[in-house]
Amino acid sequence: MLLAPFAGAAGASGWTTGNGPYAVGSSCMQAEPATAAPMEHYLIGRSQPQGSLYLDQLISDRQATLVIDVKVPKDWPYAGGLAGRSLPVVLTVLYPTPADNPRPDYTFPEEHGWYRLPHMQRPGEAPLFADERARYPLIIHSGGQNTHGLWHLGKLGHLASQGYVVIDLYHGDGRMSDLGESAALRSLAVRAALDHVLAHPHYADHIDAARIGATGSSAGGLTVLTLMGGLNPARPGLSLADERIKAGFGTVPFAGFGMAAARAMGLPQPLPPGAAQNMWNFGFDFAGLAAVKRPWFAVSGELDRNVPAADVLAAARAVGGPAWVVEMKGQTHGLNEAANAETGGWEAAFFDAHLRNDAAARALLRPGAEPAGPEALGRMLLHPA
Repeated sequence: MLLAPFAGAAGASGWTTGNGPYAVGSSCMQAEPATAAPMEHYLIGRSQPQGSLYLDQLISDRQATLVIDVKVPKDWPYAGGLAGRSLPVVLTVLYPTPADNPRPDYTFPEEHGWYRLPHMQRPGEAPLFADERARYPLIIHSGGQNTHGLWHLGKLGHLASQGYVVIDLYHGDGRMSDLGESAALRSLAVRAALDHVLAHPHYADHIDAARIGATGSSAGGLTVLTLMGGLNPARPGLSLADERIKAGFGTVPFAGFGMAAARAMGLPQPLPPGAAQNMWNFGFDFAGLAAVKRPWFAVSGELDRNVPAADVLAAARAVGGPAWVVEMKGQTHGLNEAANAETGGWEAAFFDAHLRNDAAARALLRPGAEPAGPEALGRMLLHPA
């Protein structure tokens, strides 16, 4: 969870399960300790009769922090009780920074003291980029349902150390009444986060807006696939695609309820017509993913009961563009350290190939390449023809 370097670090375009050549800096997210409720309630969000709890209520300096107000249109699909409302969403940005960046890490004030934001900017400070003249490719991350950005610091720091600017969103799913509302806010929030950071005076001149990728963990996979053009068969004419996103990656990615999940849930077989209409879904056969034409890479867990590996494979096969699936042997929904390290290697190679057009990285994605070695947990089950 922390940003300690791994052994075997390598530069971009080479297979690495460890951090890349850059130190990592982060935007400001200075907060006051939680006293009225556990800190986790603010990080994840919590709905209660006297008003919702969310991270922005603890931010020490709102002007120095990346906080956006996400407006939910009254007619937004599945908005439910969010329709017409505006909700705050906190962002953090990680980026390549010089090795001699003097700014100390910031320990976030939660009870364990586990989470450190590396070389964090304090109020009034601008980011220090490794190369002030460079425009870096950008990756935006959407985490799992009821998770928060601090859980993903290792993953996002790994990408930033490879030379990417990385945005993470604190979705605050606990403020919503169901998955439909959460999914509705998530797709809007990712769009708004891209708009905000790409126009922000601290970041606008350091990002290559033509090279943007998205990565999602668990429920974040649904967010990414939606923004890459996935359609709900119940609303075939409605696309929420964001054309700025050129490639997507999913770690144990939820893509809506597929046939394997339906069987596990004990739903009748065959499914009755229209069974998926009220779910945020690409169809039980994932037919709505044919509209996704951009590259997609998914890592599944062989024993995952939350997002069955069979559904991940079926969803990737339904994607209309090039798709890869690597299945991690013996893994459940929560990958272990070794599987997470391999996933980081695949993720860096995938984005190097598609956001940097790196030939060496493209070679790592070919069948039979086995970049993680013959003893790897991951095996490639699907690749473009």
